[in-house]
Amino acid sequence: MVGASGALGSAIALGLACHGADVALVGRNKERLSATGNSIKKECDGKSLEILADATDPKQVESVVARVADDFGRIDILVNAQGINIRKPTEIITIEEWDQVVSSNLRSVFLFCQAAGRVMIKQGSGKIVNISSLAGTIGYDKGYSAYSPSKAGVDALTRTLASEWGRYNITVNAIAPYFIRSNLTEKVLSDKAFYDWAMTGLPIKTIGSPIDVVGATLLFCSRASNWISGQVICVDGGRSVT
Repeated sequence: MVGASGALGSAIALGLACHGADVALVGRNKERLSATGNSIKKECDGKSLEILADATDPKQVESVVARVADDFGRIDILVNAQGINIRKPTEIITIEEWDQVVSSNLRSVFLFCQAAGRVMIKQGSGKIVNISSLAGTIGYDKGYSAYSPSKAGVDALTRTLASEWGRYNITVNAIAPYFIRSNLTEKVLSDKAFYDWAMTGLPIKTIGSPIDVVGATLLFCSRASNWISGQVICVDGGRSVT
């Protein structure tokens, strides 16, 4: 579970653990990882492994995957929920900021898919779920010129890997949420003008919660999705159809 120190990643990790998975929690915030690990133990009596790592660093990613494969014996599921945004108009965002967002949101996904994919190929099976965003499909005019392309890249990578790795019995899918209440969106959603804009055209009149993404993740991680691959499912309160 990459990005397990975020609200969304933590909820997904707990959901997986409560359905029987041993979960490796990967992130950069030790306190949040520990809190998630404690929740897994308390609520599910589950097993978790907490690993501090920079998901954009190839050497650290390889080290994480090797450790997980060694400790757990195999890697059946990879969930990539790492992500940041720097909301600035296109005309003023710096290339360094743009690179930072794309690296966190897309480079990290590629690196973990590549490293864990090698393990799954040897096993002859695996489930990969990438957390994308509705912003990768539709345009937002609120400072998303780095974030949106990074998530569109996640969608394209998902389809490409599904095409490449299906022969190894590996499914690769993505989930594209609309706005979810989390540490990533807390500040902007507290702004009334932004909140009102986010609610415009939203059929189910509520902002999502991390738990709303867990069900789709469980589907993609279970045998029920053995013949589903290369798909990007919107978990968005219906926003994509308006």
